[in-house]
Amino acid sequence: MEKSRQTLLDFFEDLEKEHGEFLVYDDGFRPWSRTYGEVVRAARAFAARLRERGIGKGEKIVFWSENRPEWIAALWGGLLEGAIAVPVDYHSSADFADKIARMVQARAILVGDAVPAGSLNSASPPWRFADFEWPPSDATTDAAPARAVSLAPDDLAEIVFTSGATAEPKGVLITHRNLLSNIVPVEKEVQKYRKWGTPFFPIRFLNLLPLSHMFGQSLATFIPPMIGGTVIFQRSYNPAEIVRQIHSRRVSVLVSVPKILEVLRDHIVREFPEAAQPPAPGSRWFVNWWRYRRVHRAFGWKFWAFIVGAAPLEPAVEEFWSRMGFLVIQGYGLTETAPIVTLNHPFRARKGTVGEPIGGVEVRLADDGEILVRGGNVSRGYFGEEASSLADGWLHTGDIGEKDPEGRLIVRGRKKEVIVLPDGRKVFPEDVEAVLRSIAGVRDCAVIGPDRVHAVLRLEPGAKAEQIVARANLRLEEQQRIRAISEWPAAEELPRTPGTEKLKRTEIRQRIAGELPPATGTARGGLIELLERYAPGRTITPETTLDQLGLSSLDRVQLLMELEGMEKPIGEKPIDESIFTAAKTVADLQRPGASPPHAPEPFEFPAWNRSWPARWLRRIAQAVLLLPLTRIFVRLRVEGSENLRDLDPPVIFAPNHQSHLDVPTILAALPSKWRNRLAPAVAKEFFDPHFHAQGFSIYRRFISGLQYYLATLFFNIFPLPQREMGVRRTLHYMGELAGEGWCVTIFPEGDRTHTGEIHPFQPGVAMLASNIHVPVIPVRIEGLDHVLHRDAHWPTRGPVRVTFAAPLKLEGTDYAAQARRVQEAVEQAGV
Repeated sequence: MEKSRQTLLDFFEDLEKEHGEFLVYDDGFRPWSRTYGEVVRAARAFAARLRERGIGKGEKIVFWSENRPEWIAALWGGLLEGAIAVPVDYHSSADFADKIARMVQARAILVGDAVPAGSLNSASPPWRFADFEWPPSDATTDAAPARAVSLAPDDLAEIVFTSGATAEPKGVLITHRNLLSNIVPVEKEVQKYRKWGTPFFPIRFLNLLPLSHMFGQSLATFIPPMIGGTVIFQRSYNPAEIVRQIHSRRVSVLVSVPKILEVLRDHIVREFPEAAQPPAPGSRWFVNWWRYRRVHRAFGWKFWAFIVGAAPLEPAVEEFWSRMGFLVIQGYGLTETAPIVTLNHPFRARKGTVGEPIGGVEVRLADDGEILVRGGNVSRGYFGEEASSLADGWLHTGDIGEKDPEGRLIVRGRKKEVIVLPDGRKVFPEDVEAVLRSIAGVRDCAVIGPDRVHAVLRLEPGAKAEQIVARANLRLEEQQRIRAISEWPAAEELPRTPGTEKLKRTEIRQRIAGELPPATGTARGGLIELLERYAPGRTITPETTLDQLGLSSLDRVQLLMELEGMEKPIGEKPIDESIFTAAKTVADLQRPGASPPHAPEPFEFPAWNRSWPARWLRRIAQAVLLLPLTRIFVRLRVEGSENLRDLDPPVIFAPNHQSHLDVPTILAALPSKWRNRLAPAVAKEFFDPHFHAQGFSIYRRFISGLQYYLATLFFNIFPLPQREMGVRRTLHYMGELAGEGWCVTIFPEGDRTHTGEIHPFQPGVAMLASNIHVPVIPVRIEGLDHVLHRDAHWPTRGPVRVTFAAPLKLEGTDYAAQARRVQEAVEQAGV
């Protein structure tokens, strides 16, 4: 018998029954994984916190944060208490978040790490997601039960404010009935096929849509649990990073706005030129699959589909991915429809359409082609002005559409953006923009009216607007041809709505007409301002060299992290480590989308040595050969083991550095629980003949490669670059290790000592510990400099003492001071 769902709490009961990994968040330093059970427990703990603060049914909580697991757990926790969620896009300003909080009289504002929470002026207290409570599985709390309050289908669940295309934000009222009208029809279809999908489970979704957007929220919070799926969040729009995440995390489905598919297409064509060539007419699917096998290898064999929403998808982009052999699933909806109106069925998708209405939803076209919607998913109105969203019982969407012969919907564009020519003929801007974007030299474009086709072009250096328009007009119908041209500043992106990346045509039109002043605070100005913080009192110009700024190695890593975190529009090439390393002047960093020549090639970190065959072989080799051999030369005395007793991996071990025998000796000193989770860092430059073969003999290359692979297998080492590009990527790799429960071992001195003295600790260990949030175990090694001196070729037997100090929790950004704490702890451990 089918279960009747009245409120979202009925869905929460099913969430409790799921097992396995639910949410993964990569914050740029390490991935954080949360199971279904952890999310349920955290939601109940958050509901209990709301009760303690007197925040109950009908009261509002603002969510102003990047996508992260705490966002979803807090949403469920609020629903358990009947509180109303008010999502705000994390790209929004503090003034906007304050304004929304005042409008709804919010009792609290939940803030993430990517928002300027310190700029809030609201009387509502900010609660940091970084301080969110994740109760352990054996925790006994007074957390709220699944039905802490009595809820009805027409009770509010959320107030979702529109993207801000209008001057005054409008809060759409979303009830439990609205959300369930979206969830239940999809759930019914999913259940028909779930048993057939078992061999492909778990289905993993990489979700790049903001949770403040209803479509992104549905595909992270409600739909994946129907199949026990996993949702992965990341903040980077770098296409190379998106592909890497899809491949490394074995993602099945990418959820994004159409702009991401355009950016990925351009990236794939650059990496695999054969992707730009269409297959021969009439060729079979398996022939095409083989033709584009390198593309499939890059994404990984488990990846098969894109789910696209929030904006129209250009037909050429859809056609590109379809011929690659990937499924493109489009949907259509609005915030006012919570959000889904139509959706392409994965097994009956039709290119160029957004599918059929979901169950319980009616769609018809008005005489002028406007799309009208009616159903339980339609909001009852806006905050402060209920019942204003409907006319004659239908929601007037403002979109123009048509239907194909099978009843699938095709969306043509926004009604208010249609260009009406003097003779009455109509032009849809999206059709003209699609042609313009296909022409080389066009970085971005917008087509505006109101009574003639006016192209606003953002061009690549050297591109000529007149030539581009002439080429475009040859491919356009007579009424679509461009009559006016304006060039947009190359260093400034066209204004778009945050998250969904829709063009703000009204603002563009006003800028072109001179009704609005030029934008300030561009990325160029922001870069100069950022550099001035690292070189105070200096005059910085585009011609200033980075060497002239006198940056330390730590300054460079910190600066790179901030540059990578600077907001960039989707499609704009981010400043990654290859660009930063190769840049000579400030101008190299300012040039939009440019990559300085001769950027060093990054290398791949080992993963094969963490596979189960490698782990078992390592355990056997260490137990039978390596550790007994170490003990022949090392008369070992271990102290401080009690400091490890109440800890669980991961931790960071930070020893002083005396000898090449440091790692085997630490392994011998550790209990097996810790020994089998150790991941030591080794200077990459030690294996130079392997990584940089040019200039070395075949023999040196062979020996170096053999040493590297044997050390990687038997000691689980990984290379740590000391003098070249790769430090930032290494920090992330070490975060990934910690996320998998491995204990990174770093030698903060950076080099072996001569006579056992301890050199100053470098701040990198503090930077790592502070950002991946694991404790540091200071380790003092004494005597190994006599067993195997740095100038010796063979060890001699002698006494060695290894002392494990009490764990340290490092916080804050004064990494130099934190590194001194670790050094002092190591020094005192030997007293």
